[in-house]
Amino acid sequence: MLNPFRLFFGFNGRIGRLAYWFGLIVLVAASPFSWGAVFSNDPFHEAVRLTRETGVAGLAWSLALLVPLAALNTKRLHDLGQSGLLGFLFYAPAAITAATFFTDWRPESNDALWYTQLAAWWFGAAGLWFLVRLGFYRGTRGDNKYGPARR
Repeated sequence: MLNPFRLFFGFNGRIGRLAYWFGLIVLVAASPFSWGAVFSNDPFHEAVRLTRETGVAGLAWSLALLVPLAALNTKRLHDLGQSGLLGFLFYAPAAITAATFFTDWRPESNDALWYTQLAAWWFGAAGLWFLVRLGFYRGTRGDNKYGPARR
């Protein structure tokens, strides 16, 4: 049995698909933003609305959940024989669009909508790729440079 502290805060070693899904479900359930963003047509502005409703405490809690998510992603990437640094590709779109979270920025014209559409597409594509890759692909067989095979 995997130690919960190690699962959510350790960045070394490997975890399998089952542990990854368990950890992901726990984190989604713990975030006040995840449910609103998942079921919204405009997740970026939904996050702004939820930030205003939950205040700084809700935002801080959700941002704090990024550490356990990064730990899960890193160990799952290790199980696939890849560097945990690849996980930055998942966070890049969110960092690029951070201005929309904090400034409630909206384009002045329809011609500028390409930015938000491109950011939403990139974030969705990166998220989907990570979900499929980390959640469904089998890890490397046997030991790899990130640790022994799971038993």
